[in-house]
Amino acid sequence: MERSFQEGRLLASLAVGLLLVGFLLVAQWRGNASASTQLARQSDQSLGMIIQQLTAENAGLRSEVLRLQVRILEAEREGIDRGEVLNEAAKELNALRILAGLESATGPGVRIVIEDPERVLLPQDFVALVHELRAGGAEAISVNGQRVVADSGFSGENGRVTLDGVDLTRGYKIAALGEPQRLEQSLTLPGGLMSTLVTFPGVTVRIEQAEELRVPEGQVPVFTYGQPIEAQ
Repeated sequence: MERSFQEGRLLASLAVGLLLVGFLLVAQWRGNASASTQLARQSDQSLGMIIQQLTAENAGLRSEVLRLQVRILEAEREGIDRGEVLNEAAKELNALRILAGLESATGPGVRIVIEDPERVLLPQDFVALVHELRAGGAEAISVNGQRVVADSGFSGENGRVTLDGVDLTRGYKIAALGEPQRLEQSLTLPGGLMSTLVTFPGVTVRIEQAEELRVPEGQVPVFTYGQPIEAQ
């Protein structure tokens, strides 16, 4: 806000400068018109000196007008450039917040439903699933409505699978945002993860492309040892 105020003052002062210069030009012209009778009585040599002086003054005033006009254009351009930079920075920040899981996100992608009545799937199967989705360009992933972030982890034993310490009930529902066809292809390649999972007893996998999915935000990470490095 302070910067915008300063820019406003700068533009205002430049505009006032232009008005003053214009006033001087008009005043000079009027003065010249009113003094025409006096000039008629001057000698040729005196008239030549007066004309030379007026020409120099006019040139100086026009130069000052041009300089002020250029400065106003530069100030306006600086304001536009600064606004564009801020807009790009805001977009980049939003993208990073989505990738970090700090913001909920919506968009096209795939919905995956995995049934495992016999509880044969292991935590590493879900790790492999997330890796394949990431490799297929997934920008945000959730499992049973829980966001998968950079420091998320799957664990469990005896048919129990947890994500970040939260038990995942059977009938796993995975949502992944990205280009739907590419994401599906990354999972259904011959010899890939899906072709392996369906060989397990009772396991079924259903993949659906969707025009709009939503994944929730994740928990804000807490760093105990790592601290950001401030720019010098």
